Amino acid sequence: MKVFNTLDTVFNALGRFFKNVPYAGYGLFLLLLWLIPLFHSVDVISSGQLGIFAYIVVITVAALGLNILLGFSGLISLGTAGFVGAGALGVGVFLDLGLPFELAAIATLIVSTALGALIGLFSLKVEGIYLAIATLFVGEILRQIFTTVPIFGGQSIMIGSVTLFGFIELSTFSQSERRVLFAIIAALLVGMMILMQHIVKSKTGRALLAMSRSSSAAQAMGVSLLKYRLMAFSLATFFATFSGIMYALYNQSVPTTQWTLDLSLFVIAMVVVGGYKSIYGTFIGAFIIYGIPNLYLKDLFGDVSYIFSGLLIILVILFYQNGVAYLAVDIRLLYAKLKRRIHGGSHGKAPLD
Repeated sequence: MKVFNTLDTVFNALGRFFKNVPYAGYGLFLLLLWLIPLFHSVDVISSGQLGIFAYIVVITVAALGLNILLGFSGLISLGTAGFVGAGALGVGVFLDLGLPFELAAIATLIVSTALGALIGLFSLKVEGIYLAIATLFVGEILRQIFTTVPIFGGQSIMIGSVTLFGFIELSTFSQSERRVLFAIIAALLVGMMILMQHIVKSKTGRALLAMSRSSSAAQAMGVSLLKYRLMAFSLATFFATFSGIMYALYNQSVPTTQWTLDLSLFVIAMVVVGGYKSIYGTFIGAFIIYGIPNLYLKDLFGDVSYIFSGLLIILVILFYQNGVAYLAVDIRLLYAKLKRRIHGGSHGKAPLD
């Protein structure tokens, strides 16, 4: 009994703390991410593993945007990879034109988000599988542009060291500066998570949820499908493009050929496995789908390790459709049930089923 009382005290204290300090959870999460480059500095993890963690951080931002589209709006897109590539390659093109990194990032976001808004406008005419096919071809068109238009440099765009705020120059070829770059993209990820929380808790988030459940009912309540579909696709595109900019910032060399349908499907898998409508779950999904095979399974099973992702998606769809982020809810329910059983038995009553 003392064990349960102690656990209750700890859980209640933690609950009050995170409720009274809204961003404490994000601060703690950022500190945990910042431990990764610290482990790299003392050779606990290798440079390759640091790069894998960096990719997880980067792709989580794209998955957050897709979660707004898929989880909150009930819409689908198979063109996420194209917009991640647009962010990474676009910032490289604007840098080649002589813009500083910050202005290059802003220009890339404006152009790409405007294209996302056009897709949102088109989505008013199609639904379901037809929308998925349309976005698939948008992603394929972007991929063809990346690989054939000379301005994108053929096989890749070499960005080189990045200068931030006009005086901070960082290069991925320096191990210490690479750790700083990781700390920066980790902070950007947490900033995007906070932004997403503000969006989904606002009037916009409630309208997107209403639209996802029933377009007709949402319209009857005064929700403009035109406005919020445009907003949903614009937000998803903004997050995906921002993810690409983070990729360019950290890697400083951007290939033109890897922004394919495979990546878009991987991002969808991250959302499905991590949990719809879950911010932290999106990161967990990215870690499970990309991190576990590359960090642990690949050395043991080689390329066969990627079968793990496919099997996991099937298992989640069949048996745990809420995603692994909601395991915490089930654990709390199991804890409460176990506590009731023990309390019932200690008072001479029949255990509760």
